[in-house]
Amino acid sequence: MKLLFKYLFLVMLMHTSCTEKQAFFIGEVEYSYTYDRKQPVMDSLMQLKSQKSVFRFDNNNYQSKFIGQDTFTFFYAGALNKCISETNSKKDYTCEDYAVATDSIISFSMHDTDEKVLGHRCKIIEFQSKLFWTRYFVSTDLKIAPGTYQKHVAYNWKFCNEKTEGGLILKLEHRFENYTMKGIITSVIQQGNDFHALQLDEKTIAAICSKNN
Repeated sequence: MKLLFKYLFLVMLMHTSCTEKQAFFIGEVEYSYTYDRKQPVMDSLMQLKSQKSVFRFDNNNYQSKFIGQDTFTFFYAGALNKCISETNSKKDYTCEDYAVATDSIISFSMHDTDEKVLGHRCKIIEFQSKLFWTRYFVSTDLKIAPGTYQKHVAYNWKFCNEKTEGGLILKLEHRFENYTMKGIITSVIQQGNDFHALQLDEKTIAAICSKNN
């Protein structure tokens, strides 16, 4: 009987361990950004670029706020596969269907690295799309839930997250024609399962998208 209880205890322990490893990241992260100019670009144009951003994730949705001279906020509802955006909190929402591709991948590669960001191990994905070149350092332990990217074709989100198994982006580099944007995560705040990424409810998002259509 003692042997049976010991066996059951080990099975439960293994199950709990596996469950914890498979848990997805829920919470809020912040990034800071810098820009390198490859060609002469007006300083006033560069000042318009976002200096930081705040992302909020739960198991189905995400909210991203890019903060600069103007602030742009995006509310993505995974079940709807729709995103509404606003500028400077003016509530002049526009809706976009994220089932529609906005770019295409030309080539990609993945690499291992010993680099850590905020103590988290990384792997690297690089890809050339039709619009720009990108390098992401993604976490090997912090994973965002598939509900936030399985149908998210727009902006290469589905492609990137499927290749990296949902690894949270820790560091990034986007190379455009006239400048390079670099970003790094500066804060990671994990929350419980009752955390809601969206500060608008899905009914509101659905209603706004219905009106826009």
